[in-house]
Amino acid sequence: MNKTENIISSGCSWVWGPYDWDKTWMENRDNDQFHIPRKDKINFNIKEKEASLYSFSQQLAKKLNILCYNVASPGYSVEDVFNKLFQVIEENKLENSFVVVGLTEPTRFKIGTQKFKFVDNDDGFWEWKKIFFKRYYNEHYRIKYIMMMLDLFYEYLKNRNSKLVVFNSFCEEINYPNRDYFFKKFKTWEGYIKSYDKQFLIGTHPIEYDHKILCNLLYEEYFYEKI
Repeated sequence: MNKTENIISSGCSWVWGPYDWDKTWMENRDNDQFHIPRKDKINFNIKEKEASLYSFSQQLAKKLNILCYNVASPGYSVEDVFNKLFQVIEENKLENSFVVVGLTEPTRFKIGTQKFKFVDNDDGFWEWKKIFFKRYYNEHYRIKYIMMMLDLFYEYLKNRNSKLVVFNSFCEEINYPNRDYFFKKFKTWEGYIKSYDKQFLIGTHPIEYDHKILCNLLYEEYFYEKI
């Protein structure tokens, strides 16, 4: 691979940006007083509309002084992730790229323009979703599909002199087959955060502090010896 010219990242909300702005972490009460886990680490100045600018991919691009294309978005399914990656690469004719994919829940789907997952969100389709996931969803085949897409994308990127790095964002129960393009520093990013910060609440999102740590991990693993 020649000198990296840009960073491309895709995934769900975990890849999109830090959630310092999200006040749901204030719902955890301690003796009837607001207890804010990780209060000393939260950047209270981050606003929702600009959160993606603080993502690990943006921070890594800034560290390397190159462009960043962060095409992640909250709620993205696997289909969304791959569609956006192909779109941004083809439209911008990108080569010599460092591409990072944060895998989200396999049960997030997109059929046509409709997104859904196995949760009742009062959209009127809960009974249909229950039938779909009971009769037509098979996790084994879903994982095979995800791996097939990753393998194809890996080969596609090689033809563009680009590198693929993949990690599991938060699905601890999912065991993906081993591939060279998987990031080996942790099983899930969520579990890794919990390993160094006991105040992190499982089920919440990373904050800027965590994005900085992941940025540094990627830098040390893939770039430290190269620049």
